[in-house]
Amino acid sequence: MIRSARLLAVITALLALAGCAADTGIRGYWTLHDTDFRKLKPGMTKPDVVAIVGKPRLAVTFARLGEEVWEYRYLDGQIFMKAHVSFDTKGVFKGHVESYDQDAYDAVSE
Repeated sequence: MIRSARLLAVITALLALAGCAADTGIRGYWTLHDTDFRKLKPGMTKPDVVAIVGKPRLAVTFARLGEEVWEYRYLDGQIFMKAHVSFDTKGVFKGHVESYDQDAYDAVSE
């Protein structure tokens, strides 16, 4: 009886943790590709962008520049890449820049 109660408690705790860990809006880097970012067109809104590439892992506002930048990571074949997606102060998509994700490789060299 006690064994069953402990097992039930462990299962309940694991299910609760799994529910907290899952954010369905953020896509895994292995599911994004450069072709996803090419679908973004100037004038799109933030919800339009989220519908195509998901929520960003990082969002930074540059008040003086009047710009908000979202960061995404993805794979281009076997190469780790970053994409920075820019919005104006009204939340309208301006453009994006893709570059190698040097952070992914810096950890390997240490």
